[in-house]
Amino acid sequence: MTPLNPSFYPEFQYRSKGVLKDLFGKKKEQTQLNQLLENVLEKYSNLKDPYFTNFIYTSRFSHNNKSEADFSTDNGTYSELQLFREVLVRKGFNELEELPELLDKLLLTTSFNALYYGFAKEVKRHIKSTLTESLKSWIEEAGTTFRADLSLFLFYIWSNNIEFSSVEFNEKAETTPGVPLVLFDEVKKYLAVCERIYFDILVDRLATRLEHFNPNKFVTMYLVDAMDGFQFEDFLVEIFQTMGYDVKETKRTQDQGADLFVTRFGKDMVIQAKNYSGSVGNSAVQQVISAKTFYGCDEAMVVTNSYFTRSAKELAESALVRLIDRDELQKYLDDYNQKIIEDFQSNS
Repeated sequence: MTPLNPSFYPEFQYRSKGVLKDLFGKKKEQTQLNQLLENVLEKYSNLKDPYFTNFIYTSRFSHNNKSEADFSTDNGTYSELQLFREVLVRKGFNELEELPELLDKLLLTTSFNALYYGFAKEVKRHIKSTLTESLKSWIEEAGTTFRADLSLFLFYIWSNNIEFSSVEFNEKAETTPGVPLVLFDEVKKYLAVCERIYFDILVDRLATRLEHFNPNKFVTMYLVDAMDGFQFEDFLVEIFQTMGYDVKETKRTQDQGADLFVTRFGKDMVIQAKNYSGSVGNSAVQQVISAKTFYGCDEAMVVTNSYFTRSAKELAESALVRLIDRDELQKYLDDYNQKIIEDFQSNS
């Protein structure tokens, strides 16, 4: 965070102009610089309108790509940063005309505050009696973001006067420019602790999944082969629902060649299900063609755990009927079984 204190802005301090000029002008000029800084920092701290925050959220401001060109009008264009500075000048930040680069520091402060505000709200409930317990609670929810946000975590501890015996902060950091709260080597040590905690969390999660997962929920092609016709239809309902279709079963008598109706992206498709031990011939394709016409569907499909005869394939191609044979059905089974795994992982 950029403190509201002129001493933390060394680039705006007096710069030597020679012995004589320094002797007669340094004190006066430095006083003027300090007064400018105090004025703009005071206005920043009291500004109630969210100009800075909203500019961060709605612009392409980045400290990394800022350049002197942002304040140049030689090419007749105006950067967002320059326009924003003018907004502030017209709101009373006249000092920014003399110290234009100060705006960059104020925006960095705002960026940090916006990020830290949300972080602090979330991390508050993870603070426990020890540092290790606190880190574990935080990392269990945050995942690998701890690698980027560890400094925010340490800052939260410091700013809220939370004492952990294993964490020490530099007391001079608050009043001395350039002095970090925690040395980088110490941060690396805390990061190593976080990595060990994260590794243990992943191990525990895997152990839990292995202990509780039920592989009997998997459906193999051999199980499909053992189904009767009605069981096969019921299973196809689950398959197509897993794929994101809206599914409606037909009555199992007088269905006019239709076993299922599925809908997706506004298109209706009729499906004929054939659980055979031998090859599926023309009759199944003819049945689904009739059902497509009878029910006014957009598309037609025949699904089997077997294979289609050559004549069935030729008829389906001419009538634009999609055929799902044993090989294609296996792909559906693979997707279905993978969904079982994903659902289990998300719930464990």
